[in-house]
Amino acid sequence: MKIKKFKIILSLFLIIGIAAGGVLGYYDARLEAAVNNKNGSTLTDVKVDDNLTFNKNVINILLVGSDHGAIKGDHGRSDSIMIATVNFKTKELKLTSLMRDMYVEIPGHGHNKLNAAYAFGGVELLYQTIAKNFGIKIDNYCVVDFSTFEKVINKVGGVEISLEEKEAKYLNTTNYISKKKYRNVKVGKQTLNGNQALGYARVRYVVSKKYGDGDFGRTGRQRAVLQAALNKVLQQSPTKIADIALDSLADVSTDMSAKYLKSLVLKVVQMGTTEIDQMRVPLEGTYKMGRAQSNMFVFFINFSANKAAMNYFLFDKGSEKDWAKEYGGTSSVETFGYSGTSSSDSTRSSSSYSTSSTRSSYQQESYSTTSSSRTTYSTRSTTTRSTEERVTESTTSQPQTSAPRPTTAHHTTTAAATESTPSGDSVEEE
Repeated sequence: MKIKKFKIILSLFLIIGIAAGGVLGYYDARLEAAVNNKNGSTLTDVKVDDNLTFNKNVINILLVGSDHGAIKGDHGRSDSIMIATVNFKTKELKLTSLMRDMYVEIPGHGHNKLNAAYAFGGVELLYQTIAKNFGIKIDNYCVVDFSTFEKVINKVGGVEISLEEKEAKYLNTTNYISKKKYRNVKVGKQTLNGNQALGYARVRYVVSKKYGDGDFGRTGRQRAVLQAALNKVLQQSPTKIADIALDSLADVSTDMSAKYLKSLVLKVVQMGTTEIDQMRVPLEGTYKMGRAQSNMFVFFINFSANKAAMNYFLFDKGSEKDWAKEYGGTSSVETFGYSGTSSSDSTRSSSSYSTSSTRSSYQQESYSTTSSSRTTYSTRSTTTRSTEERVTESTTSQPQTSAPRPTTAHHTTTAAATESTPSGDSVEEE
């Protein structure tokens, strides 16, 4: 199972919000005006299976990075899809990255890439798709247009990023950096402005020595930018951080009210947790790469293995195991009649993580709760307390010492199936 500690707080915008927690009381009126939930809809209004797994002490927030027009009604395709998790009882923060190229069933639309769900029906259909394929209950959502991401980077004075030779050349010769005057990046460590950092975070077709190729490379770069952004945010004064957060919230679409958002932020601050456990779905050894309809590049996955892993990671349901091995690995991948290449047959970087079930292959970390403090599980029902009630009534018990959990080295998988590389002024559409 791929889990690693990252000092990033949910997303760039939740990073800023949490850092600003100590001064939000002063900005209550501005916070109320800044929160963007004009239509008043919430994920609790979305029709999903009543038997989704949930935990009364866990809040899951769907984080969506939209490639264009998210706030203006043109959904576009989601460029990044993550689930941020807060466990009030165990005092843990978690981040689950969902690879957008997974081939899944989209309710009412047949099978397609996961990110197509957002294009077809916005965050509501994306949630229904995740619930349908993985059985996960999600409480709230936050949709960020990448133009906002660019503005925030500029507000903190840019971010420090180290570019490899191929990355620098690619950024200077394509329009991933949309403004030509900024296509002058160099090899090595440097400060990127918002336009440059956004271009870097979206690069997909360059093989990175550190992160790999395709969506693996892209998600690695996104995490690097978030980490760099956190470093810059923490250098700002509390009032500056609050100003940035409030300015940004106006461009973020969410179903969280100002009162609820403030309560959630303060609860997370009180937890004292500054690190996040992270998991990527699909897990290594549980997918095949291939082509579906219209020669579309996708990841065919082993749904049973990944569903079990997500239930354990998000809710502590079940027990830790080598899910790839337990559920048949790539031999149980559903390809829906198409051909797929086993991920184990792909070219790997020397630092790719192992799927071995032996505990010795993991780096041990200590946590602040015991296994006896783990919560019980049930299925969703009409009598479930609201998300806001659960945040308000979240536990304040003292932390204890827990059994260690596994973490692994950062993966750098290289995709076996590569797509043509854009050049000149070409731009990535998917």
